Amino acid sequence: MWKKRVLGIGLCLMCMAGCEALGPESNSGDDKDRLGAIEIKINDLVLDYLSCVDGDKTDWKYFTVPYETRIAVTFAFDDPTSGGTLVIRKPTGEKMFEIPFVKGPRMTQEFDAVPGHYYLEFFCESFKSEYTVEVSIPQ
Repeated sequence: MWKKRVLGIGLCLMCMAGCEALGPESNSGDDKDRLGAIEIKINDLVLDYLSCVDGDKTDWKYFTVPYETRIAVTFAFDDPTSGGTLVIRKPTGEKMFEIPFVKGPRMTQEFDAVPGHYYLEFFCESFKSEYTVEVSIPQ
């Protein structure tokens, strides 16, 4: 009986070590934080992927607003069960909007912007999903 317990404890420790080795950002690229944010151009449609399972929970993007204007950020997660969230941040890094993705059509957040770099922080809370984002100047 004690051999089974020792074996069970050993397997638990191995699993814990393996899970710990595959941390939340262990397979993420440079875009796992704001300093590594990837630029997206206004009016370009961008496809990307997040996976809690594979160690890539966070992606950062940024876009440049050249003049005072209204901005629309449209996004969708392919798998809404992934618990995806988008945080839109000011050029200073302050949080403007935190939008959890819900099942249904694409979501759009509009806001008035001044010139500067704005940041998009995509976060996957569970599972994995591809997502699409487009930043535009609404007409």
